[in-house]
Amino acid sequence: MGDRRLRGEGSIYQRESDDRWVGVVDLGWVGGKRVRKTVTAKTLRELKPKFQALKRQLEQGVLADDATVEAWMTHWMTEIASKKLRPSTLRTYQGYIDLWIVPHLGKRRLDRLRPDHIRALYSVMEAEGKSDATRRQVHAILRRSLVIAERDGRIASNPAAKVDAPAVGQGSHGKFTLPEAKKLLEQVKRMVDDPTGRARWTVALLAGLRQGEALGLRWSDVNFAEDVIEIRRAAQRIKGEGMRVVPLKSKSSERGVPMVAPVRAALDAIPDRGLYVFGGDALTDPRRDWAAWRAFLDRAGVERRPLHAARATTASLLSEAGVPDKIIAEILGHSQVIITQKHYIQGDLGVHRAAMGKMDDLLTL
Repeated sequence: MGDRRLRGEGSIYQRESDDRWVGVVDLGWVGGKRVRKTVTAKTLRELKPKFQALKRQLEQGVLADDATVEAWMTHWMTEIASKKLRPSTLRTYQGYIDLWIVPHLGKRRLDRLRPDHIRALYSVMEAEGKSDATRRQVHAILRRSLVIAERDGRIASNPAAKVDAPAVGQGSHGKFTLPEAKKLLEQVKRMVDDPTGRARWTVALLAGLRQGEALGLRWSDVNFAEDVIEIRRAAQRIKGEGMRVVPLKSKSSERGVPMVAPVRAALDAIPDRGLYVFGGDALTDPRRDWAAWRAFLDRAGVERRPLHAARATTASLLSEAGVPDKIIAEILGHSQVIITQKHYIQGDLGVHRAAMGKMDDLLTL
């Protein structure tokens, strides 16, 4: 006696060998072979939802393959991300993938990855003392890669999109307080024998440039007539190649930043002007820049924080001056701002100039 098929549903049957129920979807002939996808369950009641889910996935165009998460991440990095991201970003992504995503999720089939699996990974990271920022970075990489997997039909939906990103802690390490910022600016005023350093930290605290943007800044980008710094490129150390000029992080990063009075004065006071504002005729190594930043904080008597804290301080000062969040995001060049770069530079510069003027007023109180 053969396997017993369910009347009216020829693609569902019960196996005699183990009495399990089987659902089969015939995908036809692929590469000269008949391809079928199956699901099994102990009972017909358990099988039916699994079978319907399988059919929905196939109807939505999910590819019938057994790719693992590890295989997909490798494909995404080599074939997709590598064509869009900067080398340093790729190295950072690969580090997170190798350290967290592959060891914890890599062996799972891509089309069977669930939100619970991803939440479990974040719980492990938290238990091992990893910071909110680290867990959010892993989340961002997963979500970004799985967006492409969904778009390419490899999964029916993005499980990372159904998981909340790890919350950001409320510690003060991300920015300086207003009193701390004023203390740093007082230290800047005392740097009379180092006009270039004085300008570097004034720009860091009051213009919101990323480190690479500041180090890649050329004198041709500083428009004293219009009181605007044009952000057009970045400087970056590439492994095995040394310092290089690279494209900006995103299209929205290309922007015009109005100069408040302290920024204009500090830049105007630099006597030796080569190609680059903060490096003369050569690009400054970010590591040397970091060391100078730490020394500056020590002299000011302010607790050491990452250089990125200076950029966050610009946002904080603007916020305390009453500038709307949307305008702050545009001044900082955040990629979330949905507006074309041409309109951004030409249409909103007046608004940005007024916003930066408010921060100038706040600091002179």
